[in-house]
Amino acid sequence: MRMTQELMYSLDPYNGVCDKFQDNGKRRMYIILSPEEVAAGKTTCWTELDIQNRGIKNLSPQLWNLHHLTALYLNNNKIGRLPPEICQLHNLIRLDLSNNHLKNVPVELGDMLKLQNLNLSHNCIKVLPYELGRLFQLSKLELTGNPLTPELLQMSMEVNGTQKLLQLLLDTLEDPDSPPERPWLTVREKSGKHMTFKVLCYNILSEQLATRTKYGYCPSAALSWEKRKELIMGEILRSNADIVALQEVETDKFYNQFRPMLETHEYEGTFCPKSRSKTLPEEERKRVDGCAIFFKKNKFSLLKEKYIDYSMLAIANSEGADDMINRVQTKDNIGICCCLEIKEPSHGTRHSKLIILNTHINWDPEYSDVKLIQNIMFMNEVDAFVKEIKGSYNIPMVVCGDFNSTPDSAVIEFLLKSQISTEHSEFHGFKYHGFLKKANGECLGNKNGTKHFKHNFKLKSCYGEDTLAHLKYTNYTYDFKGILDHILHSKDSLRTLGVLGGINEAWMVKNKVIGCPNVHYPSDHLPIVAELELTNSNSR
Repeated sequence: MRMTQELMYSLDPYNGVCDKFQDNGKRRMYIILSPEEVAAGKTTCWTELDIQNRGIKNLSPQLWNLHHLTALYLNNNKIGRLPPEICQLHNLIRLDLSNNHLKNVPVELGDMLKLQNLNLSHNCIKVLPYELGRLFQLSKLELTGNPLTPELLQMSMEVNGTQKLLQLLLDTLEDPDSPPERPWLTVREKSGKHMTFKVLCYNILSEQLATRTKYGYCPSAALSWEKRKELIMGEILRSNADIVALQEVETDKFYNQFRPMLETHEYEGTFCPKSRSKTLPEEERKRVDGCAIFFKKNKFSLLKEKYIDYSMLAIANSEGADDMINRVQTKDNIGICCCLEIKEPSHGTRHSKLIILNTHINWDPEYSDVKLIQNIMFMNEVDAFVKEIKGSYNIPMVVCGDFNSTPDSAVIEFLLKSQISTEHSEFHGFKYHGFLKKANGECLGNKNGTKHFKHNFKLKSCYGEDTLAHLKYTNYTYDFKGILDHILHSKDSLRTLGVLGGINEAWMVKNKVIGCPNVHYPSDHLPIVAELELTNSNSR
């Protein structure tokens, strides 16, 4: 069917379709600007298109150019085929195809991830493509009046029927083939003179947080703890890491799963749960997550450990800084310090000490000030820990963690530059001066009179500019993709030999992976690994 001139105009926002419409409760009547009005410079902005009750059998390819559309009404026509190009309307939230002659729908409809309302009722559809299960934001799927199986129709009409049906379709969808191995990126060759070791840092995603509500795009198998546990252990063992720093390890799973399993591979471990565990009944306490550090017993032994509770530190240092109670104390993040003794005298280490740090910082982007304060408290506690073991500031140190902070954030700036301005924008104007003066001593003043908060360690990221280009994200979800996890080391006593590169982006695109976890990647985070070499094996 050839479209009328009016309809052709309505398909082109640049022809001046006005966003004003009359709504009598049944349809929208668009007012079309005249050529004279368009020539006079009048503009239009509209996001909904109503082409119902027109007797349309075929759709013009021009329709697929309207990428700005959020709603499209094609109901009550005679459309017998829906072209796969419909997926080009990637901003659609509502799509009404009811009362047409559709016998099937294209699998590409499953790529329209923003859809929230899809009406396919009263067509001739016998089978639904499994790909529709990927529409995790869909809250309403209408299917009545189609010759589908009674079971599917009944499920769709139940309470939460749309979610149940989408889960069934998603779980039936064929799993993608295994991804290519992540590359190992060599930074420099070993000197052969000093001890080398590998460090893995990994937020494993706690079972309590791996829910269908939060990760609606994941099939059930990808959220099953038993399946994820096997994949996580596989990641750890394949890395052949000598030191393993994990975040979001649940208390019960540390003591009854990870520690026993890793002990069989000659690891020893320590664990610190988040601070709320202190106030919960025993059964609930088992499910609280925290940070864990494991190390190979043939290379290291534990000399001393220290648990850092940011919430308790906020209370202890709240005098003169009310925001410590109002903002920091309510976040129960934690960290661990471990002092390890090196067991390899053959490398001339003379049983040198090695500091391993692991922390999990607050996640909320709106609380960048809290992230900064937690890191300042963290490094202040590390300072005290080094003094307790009678170490020096150039003692070999590795800092691991899910800092929930990108490489260009104030948190990473503070760690790498050893200082941060008291007026930094990521403090959001909140005043922590009373605490910070107490924690750091007198603030440093520069020639412009600006004050800075400081720490006394010289740190460097294992992922430098060259290797960072190969690691575009350590957190991969539908809503966010970026680098939040970091491994840093002391500049003067350690150097990076190599790091684990990123995942294969071509594989992710080919298999339409919109976020993790999935059946191959068991967490929404990806493990990062670095190989380090001591440069001063006599450091205390």
